[in-house]
This record gives sequence, C-alpha cells and structure tokens, in this order.
Amino acid sequence: MKKIMIFLIFILLFTILPNNVSYGQAPEPYEVLKELGMLRGNSAGDLMLNDYLKRQDMVVLISRLYKEENKAKDYYFQPKFPDLAGTNKFYHGYIQWSVDKGLIRGMANGNFGYDLDVIVHDYQVVLLRALGYGEESLLYQAVPDIARRFGLMEGVEAKSSDKLIRKDMATMTYNALNLNKKGSPLTLADVLQLEITN
Repeated sequence: MKKIMIFLIFILLFTILPNNVSYGQAPEPYEVLKELGMLRGNSAGDLMLNDYLKRQDMVVLISRLYKEENKAKDYYFQPKFPDLAGTNKFYHGYIQWSVDKGLIRGMANGNFGYDLDVIVHDYQVVLLRALGYGEESLLYQAVPDIARRFGLMEGVEAKSSDKLIRKDMATMTYNALNLNKKGSPLTLADVLQLEITN
C-alpha cells in the first residue's frame, strides 16, 4: 500500500508541473542573445532564425553585443565605402563604428557589401577579430580551420562558404562569448561585461 501511495504521489507531481519546464537543460544560444538584447525579433516577436543575415544588420547586432548601439547609430564619422552611396543612411554610423572597432574592413573589391548576405566565413573573421585574433583573421584561407579549432563552429553544421542564417550566427556568437580573449584569462563575455547563462 505504501509503495502504491508513493507511486501515485510521483505521478501527481509530474502532472502538476508545467510541461515547458526544462530540467537542467541549457538555454538555446539564440535565447541567450535575446536575453542580452542582441537578438531581437520583428514586430510580431519572430526572431527570424532561418533568415539569412545581411551585412548591414550584422554590424547592428554586433553594436548591441558591445552595448554601444546608441553610440554606433549616432556615430559622427561616416564610412568611405563606395557602395554605400545612395543606401539607407540609417546604417552608416553602425558601419563606420564597426570599422573603427577593428571588426570590419570591407570586401576585397573595396566595398562594404551593403545588402549582401553574410557568408559564414566572413562572420568567422569578425568573431576572430572580436576575440583579439586580428592577425590570424588576415589568414583568410586558414580562417575556417582556425575557427573550428577554437570552437567557434560548435553546434553549427553550415560550411564556411554557406550563407549565414540568424540561428547559426547566434550559435557562433554564443561560442565566441565563452572563449578567452587572446592572451587573457577572461572570456569575451567577461571583457564585454555580459552575464551569460550556460
């Protein structure tokens, strides 16, 4: 009788607990970035995780990660990339901010690449720069191997030549936040003073 009562209590507890409780599971990277304020959805709250990331949107997201979105938005200096003439000036401050931060250098043809989809390889370069590996990021052909060795691609199945979807961007960014800055005992999250949930 006692065993039956314990069993019934056990069953009752499981039916009372909400179904969406995660028992010790780590949050998804995109949930962490949403909590940090980097990743925001559209007006309907959709994070558009399977959408390709545009280059100008990438720099906006990075400015949020650095907690400098307002500074970047109203950045005094204007970018010199030829392809930005006649484009949405909303992004110009963000773009030059990212250049001055040493995160963006532009494309091989001298343009920024406005309205182009981000390639996984290019985001690997940006994250390496954020981690202080500026010299390593110049070894363009070796970047995918370096990124993989460092753990930037953990949980990402995309190839370096693929277009980057927002979900993979979130995973790569999350991985970078958990890596140490070059020559430092501090992670990128520590340096940026971000509290992240693992």
